[in-house]
This record gives sequence, C-alpha cells and structure tokens, in this order.
Amino acid sequence: MKLFVRVNILILISIFFTSGCRSVTYADPSHVQGTKQWGVKEVRETSESMVNSLSNHYFTEIKNGYFEWERFKNNTSEHIDTDLISNEISTGLVKRNVPFVDTRLRENSSKEVSFGQTGMVNGETRVAIGKFKSPSHALKGELNDLVNYESGKKIQYIVVTLRLIKLDSTRVEWMEQSKFLKISTVEGYGL
Repeated sequence: MKLFVRVNILILISIFFTSGCRSVTYADPSHVQGTKQWGVKEVRETSESMVNSLSNHYFTEIKNGYFEWERFKNNTSEHIDTDLISNEISTGLVKRNVPFVDTRLRENSSKEVSFGQTGMVNGETRVAIGKFKSPSHALKGELNDLVNYESGKKIQYIVVTLRLIKLDSTRVEWMEQSKFLKISTVEGYGL
C-alpha cells in the first residue's frame, strides 16, 4: 500500500512539473504591446528609428569610413541590457552596408598575422599584413529616464540618445533620440 501511494505521488508530481513547462507562446515582435518595464516595443522602435536616420546620414553626408561602438550607458532606474539595443542597431546598420570595425579583436588578429609570417601557415589562407581598418567614427549611446508618481500612476519619461562622433576632431557629427512616455498604474499605491 505504501508503495502504491508513493508511486501515485511521484506520478502527480511529474504531471504537475511537465504540464507547467508546456506553456510557451511565441509572438511577432513587431506587434508587441508596451509593458510597464523597458521591453521589446521600445527596443524595436529605438533600433528602427536610429538605423533609418543614421544610415541615411552615412550615405548622404559621410559616404565612407568605419564605425565603432564606444559604449551604450544605462542611466535609468531599470536594469536594461544595453548590449541588446546596440546589437539591434549594429545589425540593422550592417544590413544596410554601413561598415563597422571591432578594435577589441586587434590583439588576437595581430597574433594571427604574426603566426602567419612564421611559415607554418599556408600562404593562401594566412591573414595579410596591412589590412586592418581604423574607425573614423565612434557611436555612443545613452539611456536616461525621469520617473514621477502621481495619483496612483507611475509616469516614466525615457530618452534614448545616440551620438556619432568623428574621431579625428571629436566633433559630434550626428545625433538622434527616441522618446517614450510610459504611464502605468502602481499597485498598492498610497498603502
């Protein structure tokens, strides 16, 4: 009898855990509603507007040169993954043929160039000398917010700013912002 009860309990527990893990739903990110926190809607709208504006500026004003990300700083009251935003923007720009360099890889690339010169690497496949590209412009991003509470509502004004800085002069050559005003009900407000 004890064995029967134990087996039934194990069966019920396994049914509970396996049925709880099946509730995954996927949605189209372009049709997502806004949430109380920074989310898919804000990332998508920010990346779309920044990519459109910056790629237009690149092809009409700059026309050549390479970009590099400096940093994307989060100054908001929320934990926001800034790599997600910068990756979305970079991907959109690269898809539009705006060239980027990643100078963080230079040390590894330099080692590979040196190794290629030892004679141990096939001449057709070794990394050639003198092919590195220097960035002509740096992209810097910033997220800021202002939060107020009024009549049981949280009012959050979020501003995403992206700057393109010409490295030889440190001149800000292009700048764009995406702005969001989020109003949400605060549960338990005033208690």
